[in-house]
Amino acid sequence: MSPRPFGQANVPGYKRGVHFVVTVLTLFGMPTDQATFDDYFEANHHPLLVKIPQVEKLVVNRIAGAATGEAPYHLIVELQFASEEAMQVGLNSEQGQAMARDFALFASGGVTVLFSQATTESLGSE
Repeated sequence: MSPRPFGQANVPGYKRGVHFVVTVLTLFGMPTDQATFDDYFEANHHPLLVKIPQVEKLVVNRIAGAATGEAPYHLIVELQFASEEAMQVGLNSEQGQAMARDFALFASGGVTVLFSQATTESLGSE
């Protein structure tokens, strides 16, 4: 089954106030040393993320816990792009490739990279 085409015009039921983005989710497993991971992320990895072209929004989620048991992830990073094409430009850029190479230098708990088609809605009062 192929994914639904990107873009608002291709989504049944599109309505105002709904925004569609392509998101790269990077899930960092629990590192062997959380303090070292956090220090490296802030000093080295985060500066790479903000330089990737075409990124519209960067979200860093520091995992505070899980509903049951131990949380399997320490950090989840979201890179949001306007389209699949913009994502390809960003990830294939020199900066995007530097980001990918950097994982091996600090992600002792492993890394999972996922690609999603996200829908965001503003639910605040109108």
